[in-house]
Amino acid sequence: MGTADDSSWPAPTRRGVLIGGAAALGAAAIGVNPAWAGGRAAAGDTALGNRLYDVVKAYSRWPIHRTGTGPETAALAWFQSELGKRGAKTSRWGYSYPHYEWTAQVRVGGRTTETVPLYYEGVGNVSSDRPFVRSVTITNTGGDAEVLAAVKEAKAENASLAILPVFNATQGYATYDGLVADNRDPATTTTGVPTLFIPGRLADQAEQGVRARINARVLTGRCHDVTGWFGKPVDDPIIVTTPLSGWFTCAAERGSGIAVALELAADLARTHPVFFLGNSGHELNNFGVRAYLEDAFDLRPSAVIHIGASIAAGATDASGRFGLASSRVVASNPAFSSVPGLTEAVRVGNFSPTPTFPGEGAVWSQKLGSSVPLLSFAGQFPQFHTPDDRPGVTTTPALLDTAYRSVHSAVLALIAA
Repeated sequence: MGTADDSSWPAPTRRGVLIGGAAALGAAAIGVNPAWAGGRAAAGDTALGNRLYDVVKAYSRWPIHRTGTGPETAALAWFQSELGKRGAKTSRWGYSYPHYEWTAQVRVGGRTTETVPLYYEGVGNVSSDRPFVRSVTITNTGGDAEVLAAVKEAKAENASLAILPVFNATQGYATYDGLVADNRDPATTTTGVPTLFIPGRLADQAEQGVRARINARVLTGRCHDVTGWFGKPVDDPIIVTTPLSGWFTCAAERGSGIAVALELAADLARTHPVFFLGNSGHELNNFGVRAYLEDAFDLRPSAVIHIGASIAAGATDASGRFGLASSRVVASNPAFSSVPGLTEAVRVGNFSPTPTFPGEGAVWSQKLGSSVPLLSFAGQFPQFHTPDDRPGVTTTPALLDTAYRSVHSAVLALIAA
């Protein structure tokens, strides 16, 4: 990446500003097409995996999917088109949010390296040839404790700029030493010290000397979520929802979930009214879905299916086997024990049941309470939130095929319970 830059893209907002644009942007409908021509796949049909993989590749052609950037705007338009192709009547719902606009450069050993900021931690035009340097190992890419401890240490040392070589540790797998990004809530309390991440493999070199600069500010901007109705709108549809934005290419992290969610919604729509909600702002503490549920949500769903991160993410274990990562989880309301066939269905996809709703699933759980059936999938893997999350590296047609069949069977078990 060298000199990194998000500032050339349309800018979006600050948390102190009320979530604007509470009204929908209007029906930006792109037409209703016949039922999804992909069809319901038979067991062992490799066409299903290839079809899902084509969606992942299409989404992954943009190198970044960060909220408010040009590539994300293009990806949202592409997604809306894909939703329409499968028979949904689509629209957009706009909201305001705090946009972190930045350019930065970090040189280690005289060479420019890739970098990404810890969003919102600091603003201003800052340069330093003696920045604070501390290596950290991230285990939770959504406000990691080691990261927060490091920036507090930088503040205590009166640093003007902090450089953090980062490693990504996923239980059961080798530690990743490339560039990693960390999700951030725009409303989080910060130290005011601008902070830049660099690849962990540069930790030793960085301790010997770093030159860095950043120019960052927070602006008020706008983004949108994408909605779609399969069939006539009703008060009590099945809702299928998935995040649409993320840090880098996001093939397995985001693309595999998008592919599975589109296929699932079209299939369920054969027998049920389905409302689809695709959310931007995921890497900003699920800003898009929080805004929508706060200001626009007025349904009484019969069930909600959240298809989150890493649905078909693969990883290589200690034995050298590449398969669906074991660090992927699923939560259910009602409990697994009370839904016949649910535990068996998620086991096929190597999902680990968890009592805590992950990611956007937690936002839905808080909104719905315990009265609405909710199934939520998410997870991590070694290349999570990294530039190396690419098609063929972190997911394949075979993994997508297996993951989809597992999710589909789990959903059918939930709505039949």
